[in-house]
Amino acid sequence: MSWSPEQELVILTTGAETLIMMTREFDPIIELSLHPDKSGEAEFVQVGWGKKETQFHGSAGKQAAYVKPEEVKPAMTWDDRVPRITWKADGQYFAISSIHPNTGARKMCVWTREGVHHSTSENVDGIEQSLSWRPSGSLIATSQRRPNKHDIAFFERNGLRHGEFTLPFSVSQVKVKEVYWNNDSTILAVWCEDLSEDSNPKSYVQLWTTGNYHWYLKQSLHFEGLEQSIGAILWDPEQEYKLHVICKNGGYFQYTWAWTTTYSMGRCSEDQALVAVIDGASVLMTPMRHMVVPPPMSAYQLQLPAAVNQVMFAPPPQSNNVAVVLVDNRVAVFKFIEKSQTGDEVKVNAAGGNGFKRCCSFPTLHGIFSIKGLGEDCGYPLATSHFTWISEDTILFATVSTSESPHSVIHKAKMNCDKITVVGSTTVESRIFNTAYDPCTKCLAVQLVDGTVLKYTPEDEMLLPWETTDGIEVQFPSPCTQMALCHIGGETCVLGLTQRYRFYVNNVEVASNCTSFSVHDEFLLLTTLSHTCRCISLHTKVKDLPTLSDGKAHPFDESVRRVERGSQIVVSVADDTNVILQMPRGNLETIHPRALVLTAVRKHLDRLQFLDAFTIMRKHRINMNLLYDHSPETFIQNIKLFVQQVAAVNHINLFLTDLLEEDVTVTMYTAAYERNKTGAPDSASSQECNKVDKICDAVREALKSIDENKYMLSVITTYVRKTKPQLEEALQLVKNLRDCENDLPHISAEEALKYLLFLVDVNELYDVALGTYDFDLVLMVAEKSQKDPKEYIPFMNQLRKLETNYQRYTIDKHLKRYKKALENIVKCGPEHFSECLSLINEHKLHTTALQLYQSSSSEYKEIASCYGDILSGKRQHEEAAIMYVKGDNWESALTSFTACHQWQQVFCMTSQLKYSSEQESETARQIADDLKTRGRHSEAAIVLEQYAKDSEEAIVTLIHGCLWDEAIRMMHKYRRTDFIETDLKSQLLESFDGHVSNLDQMKENFEKYRTRLGVVRQEKEQARLELIESGGVGNVQDADLFSDTSSATGESVQSSRYSAETTSSAYSKMSGRSVKNRRKAEHKRWKLKEGSEFEDFALISALAKIIKYVDGLREEMRSLVRALVMFHYDRQAEQIQKQFDSFLTLIDKSIPQIWLDEESDQEFRPVLGPNTTANTIALAMQQGRTIQSSDREEKLDPVIKFAPVLQKEVKWKLYALET
Repeated sequence: MSWSPEQELVILTTGAETLIMMTREFDPIIELSLHPDKSGEAEFVQVGWGKKETQFHGSAGKQAAYVKPEEVKPAMTWDDRVPRITWKADGQYFAISSIHPNTGARKMCVWTREGVHHSTSENVDGIEQSLSWRPSGSLIATSQRRPNKHDIAFFERNGLRHGEFTLPFSVSQVKVKEVYWNNDSTILAVWCEDLSEDSNPKSYVQLWTTGNYHWYLKQSLHFEGLEQSIGAILWDPEQEYKLHVICKNGGYFQYTWAWTTTYSMGRCSEDQALVAVIDGASVLMTPMRHMVVPPPMSAYQLQLPAAVNQVMFAPPPQSNNVAVVLVDNRVAVFKFIEKSQTGDEVKVNAAGGNGFKRCCSFPTLHGIFSIKGLGEDCGYPLATSHFTWISEDTILFATVSTSESPHSVIHKAKMNCDKITVVGSTTVESRIFNTAYDPCTKCLAVQLVDGTVLKYTPEDEMLLPWETTDGIEVQFPSPCTQMALCHIGGETCVLGLTQRYRFYVNNVEVASNCTSFSVHDEFLLLTTLSHTCRCISLHTKVKDLPTLSDGKAHPFDESVRRVERGSQIVVSVADDTNVILQMPRGNLETIHPRALVLTAVRKHLDRLQFLDAFTIMRKHRINMNLLYDHSPETFIQNIKLFVQQVAAVNHINLFLTDLLEEDVTVTMYTAAYERNKTGAPDSASSQECNKVDKICDAVREALKSIDENKYMLSVITTYVRKTKPQLEEALQLVKNLRDCENDLPHISAEEALKYLLFLVDVNELYDVALGTYDFDLVLMVAEKSQKDPKEYIPFMNQLRKLETNYQRYTIDKHLKRYKKALENIVKCGPEHFSECLSLINEHKLHTTALQLYQSSSSEYKEIASCYGDILSGKRQHEEAAIMYVKGDNWESALTSFTACHQWQQVFCMTSQLKYSSEQESETARQIADDLKTRGRHSEAAIVLEQYAKDSEEAIVTLIHGCLWDEAIRMMHKYRRTDFIETDLKSQLLESFDGHVSNLDQMKENFEKYRTRLGVVRQEKEQARLELIESGGVGNVQDADLFSDTSSATGESVQSSRYSAETTSSAYSKMSGRSVKNRRKAEHKRWKLKEGSEFEDFALISALAKIIKYVDGLREEMRSLVRALVMFHYDRQAEQIQKQFDSFLTLIDKSIPQIWLDEESDQEFRPVLGPNTTANTIALAMQQGRTIQSSDREEKLDPVIKFAPVLQKEVKWKLYALET
C-alpha cells in the first residue's frame, strides 16, 4: 500500500496480482492487473532506421545481425517477492516493481494517476526489490545484481535504463533492502544487509551524492549485531539532510548532515590550499594553489582501508597535513615529509596510466590510530563527530551521550605512537550542531542545536558563552550549517551561514542572500543569489557590515564582481589572488577578484617587490600608474631598484607608455585606497613638476646609470612620453647610434628608428628632424616614411643653397614655428626687414619682435607704430597710445590718449608736439566738455583753470558738479565772489530740493518693500505649518510657497520644485558662465510682482539697492549741509539733516529684520547630504527646522545672504543744527 504525495489517492496491491486505486475515503476507483500485456502508451515506434538487422557486422558474420533476447533469471531467493510502489513527487505517476509470473523476475511498470498504463521497463536481469522515485526529475532508482558487481540502477519514466553506479561490496556480500531519496533529491540512501548467515550480521546505510556525472559515497553507517539491526530508515520530510534510523530492538538514531568544504587553513604561501573530497574509501586531494582539478578527478588519491566519514587538516604551520576519520572510528594521519617515498596509500591516476610528471608533493601515511578512552555508550555508528585538529598531537571531537537526556560531550585526545587517547572530557548542556576553530586565539566555537554559540578553550577545558566586545552573548537566530572564526575590525567574530542563505556575523544578519563564504587574508568573501562575489574588508567595523553587503556599490568600488549563476566558493588561496568557484554542474573556475588583486599589489609594493607587483598588474590589467601613485616618494627613491627588478626592456616601455597625469588611487582605485578627491595632493605643486615628466626623467637617469646601451629603447621612450615630447633628443640618440654603431652591440640605429616611428607619427617625426636643421637626420627619417623622394629631395637641395640664418628662417616658416622664424630673419639684417615686418603683421608677433630690436632703432619704432595701429583698430586706445609713444608717433598718441580720456597724457603729447597756447587752449576746452559729460567736474575744472586759463568757466563747472568747497575756494582765489549770488545760491537750493524729493521717494519705496517682505514671510510660514500638520504630504506645486534660503525666510521648508528642478537645471546650464553672468541670470528671475515665485528675493535685492544708495550720500550730504549753513540757509540745512538722519536710523533698525541672523540656529539646521538619514529629516520636519542642500548656501547671491555694510565712521552731521 502507498499513499500519493498529496494524500488524495492510495494504491493497494493484492495477492491476485492486481492493483486497486482508492480515494482517501477508501472508495475504489479502478482495479487493474499488475502485469499488463502491452508496453503502455509510452512504447517506442520503430521505423526500421538503424535496426541491428540492417547493419553490416564485418567478420562477425550474418549471425550477429539477429537480435538476441536478454536472458532474464528469476529473482533471488532472499527477495521478499512483495510489490514495491513509489510515487513521483508531483503525484502524476507511480511505479510498481513486482515479480512477473512468467519469468519469475522483477519488472517495473509505470502508471498515471488516472490508472492508465504508461510504460513497462525493458528486460533487465538481476533487478532487486528496492524502488524509489527521485523527487525532482524522472529517475527511478533500484538495485541490480550483475555477475561481477552490485549496482544501483536508474530507469526513466518511459522504462529505459539511464545509468548506474557500483556499490563497494562483492557480488554476493550484501542484499539491498531499500533505497530512499531525500526531499531535495541530492542524497540517495542505500540500506544494505549482509547475506552471510553469521551470528553477528551487519547492516549498512550509505549516503550517495552525484556531481559532474560521478557518484560519490559520502557517508557510511555500519550497524553491527542483532541489537543494532535496522528495522526501518526514513528521511525527514521537513529537514532534507536529517535521517531517522529505527533498529529492530527499538533503538532510535537521528543523524543530521550538512554540506561543507574541507580545505587546509594555512595563511601563508607554504599552504597548498588542499581541498579534500570524500569518495568511499578514497579521499580525492587537489592542491588548488598549484592546479585546479575538478572532481571526480584530482591530483592524487588517499587510499584507506575503510570508508571515510570525515577529513580534517592540521593547524598552521603544518596546515598541509591531513587526518582521515574512518567508519570504524579509526584515524589515519598523512604528513608531508621531505624526501619521503610515496606508499601504496597514495594513488595517482591519469588517462592511459601513470607515466606523467608529478606537479606537486605527496603526503606519506604516518599511521592509523584507534581512539581509546571512550565510554560504552559510544558504540553506535558515527558516534564520534566534529573532529578538529588543534595542535601537532592534539585533536578535539564530540560524542552524544545517551545515558540520560541526549547531550554532547567534547573530548580532548592526544595522539601517541599507535593510538589516540582521550585525556579530558567536557559535558555540554545540549547537543552540538557545528564547530569552528581559530588557530590564532586557539579557541573553539561550539554551536548548539538552538543556535547558541559557546567558547571552548582547550588549554583549561573551559566552556563559556561566546560574548562580543560589548558583552552580548552570541546566538544565531537559526542553526548555521557552515561556521568560521575570523577577526573583523579587531574583534574575533563568529560567522554562520544557514541553509536558507542567511549569513550572520555574531548576532548581526549581514546578508539574506548569501550562498557561500570564505575568509581571505584581508577580506571576507561572499557569493550571493544575485550572482555576485562580494569582498568585504576585514578592517570594517562589525556594525557597518550590513550596509556594505547590500545596496549599490560606488562606481569605482572594486569589491563586487559578477559570477556565473549558482557559483559557490570552494576555497580562497591564502596569500594569493585565486578564488576557486564551483558551478552547479560540478566544474571549477578560478577568478581573481579585483579587491584581492589590488591588495596583493599593495603588499608587494610595500615590500619593494616591484617585479611581483608588475607581473600581477600586467596579468590582470591593472593600470601601471599604480606603481608610482601607491607611494610616489618611495617609488622615486627606489627607481633604480625598480629598473633592476623589472629588467626587461619591453616591460619598462610598457610602464612608461601607460603613464597618465592623474592619480589612479583617487580616480580608478578609490575604494581600495579609501581616499577621495578632497584628500588628493595639491595640484599646484604637481604643475611645477608634473608626474609624467618627473617619472620619465628619473627612469632615464636610472637607465643611464645601469646600462644606457642595453636600455636605449627605454631611454628613447622617456623622451617621447614627456608631456612635451622631446623628439629632438630622441632623434639625436638615433643619430648617435648611427655614428657609433660598431661600439653599441645591443641595438642598431635602424631598430631604434623603427621603434621611434612606432611611438610617433612619421610625418611629425619628419618635421621634428627638419627642425633640427640636420639634413642627414632628415634624410634618415624620410627614408622610413611614405613620402615621395621627388617631394623632399628638391626641397632640401633648395634649402642647402640658402644662407644659414635665412635657411633656418625658411625651415621654421615651413614648420609654422613663426617665433623661431622671426628670430632667424632678424639675424638676416635690414635687407630682409620688409619680409620680417610682413611676418610680424601676419602672425601678430609684435611683442616678440620688439624684444629682438634695440629701442633706438628705426625698425623698433616702425614695429611699435604698426602695433599701435592694430590696437587702435581694436579700440584698445590706451595700449595703442603707449605703442605710439614707443614709436615716437606723437600725433597718433595724442589721438589715442584723447579717445581713452587720459587728459594728463594728452597735454604731455601737446608739449611734445610744441602746441601753441591757442591750440592747447582749444584742446583743453574739448577735453573739459568731454569730462563734464562724464560727470568728472573736478577734473574738468582743473583742465579749464590750468590749460584753458578760464577761471570763470572752471568755477561754473564746480558749481554745476555740486563741489561747493572747491568752488568757494576758487571764487576767493580769483576774487570772483559775485558768482555766489549769481550761480552758487540758486544751484545750492536746487540741489537741496532734489535731495529732499529723492529721499522722500526712496523712503516711501523702502517702507513699502519692507512691509511686503513681512507679509510674504508670514504667508510662507503659515503654509509650512499646514504642510507639517498634514504629515508633509501635499501637492508638489504648493511647495513653491516655501523659500529655501534661511537668511530670507528664517525657518522654512525648502521648495521642492526650486531645489529639484530650478537648482539642478539652471545651475548646470550656467556652469560654464562667469559669476557675474550667473548673478545676472538669477536676478532676471527675481520679480517684484506680488505672488511671484521669488518675490522675497526681489524685495531683499531692491531694499539692498536703496540702502547702498542712501548710505553712499553721506559725503555729499555733509558738503551740502555745510554749504547751506554757510550761506544762511539754516532751516533748509536742518530739514535735510533731520530727513537724512531719520532715514539712516530707519535703515539701521530694519537691517536685522530684513537679513535675519542665521548663526544662532545654524547648528540646529539639518543639511541634506551624504550623511543625512531619513530619521534626521523626519525629526527636522516634526520640529519645524530648515532642511536644505549642503551646497545651497554657497549658490545663494551675496545680496540675499549678507546685509550691506553701512559707513557709520563717516561724520556728516553738523551738531550746531541739533535741537
